[in-house]
Amino acid sequence: MSEDIFRIATKEDAPAFLELLSSAFKSVGELGINWPSTRATLEMVTENIVNSTAVVLERDGRLISTLTIRFPWESKAPVSGYPFVWWFATAPDLSGQGIGNKLLEYVENTLLRDTFKAPAFTLGTSGKKHPWLLDMYKRKGYKQYFQHENDGDIGILMYKVLIPERFDENILGTPPFSDAKAEKTSV
Repeated sequence: MSEDIFRIATKEDAPAFLELLSSAFKSVGELGINWPSTRATLEMVTENIVNSTAVVLERDGRLISTLTIRFPWESKAPVSGYPFVWWFATAPDLSGQGIGNKLLEYVENTLLRDTFKAPAFTLGTSGKKHPWLLDMYKRKGYKQYFQHENDGDIGILMYKVLIPERFDENILGTPPFSDAKAEKTSV
């Protein structure tokens, strides 16, 4: 019987991490979405692992899903005052088995809420070129708070409250890439 292991990635995971990310985001790149994950290199992945909290789900020695947490102090211009998650990927050959949901729930509940005591966290998604993602996140309780035009797409920032009594809408902040074509949406 296979055992799933949640752990923080190490530099030694970088080649397998890149392989997972590249295979999972290949179709996203084909949609014309120019996210860092669609053009990741070994150097980018290694830097991500070293400077952020890259969480992996491993089964039988294989990385099958990953999600990275970036904390506000990792950047001089953070997306939000709350943690930001990105590079969420699951092996395409395992799609539809709930593996991504399993990792996302682990990151949300075990790490962000219970371990790091984060009242909320944020993520970004496509609102035009990959619209099913937006609907998926909404079904999971995420709320939209900011949108901007981005290479012919609509970039959507969303948040999810994990500890309601500690959540402060003001900490969401305004992303550093905001411009005249961007707008804060209802919180």
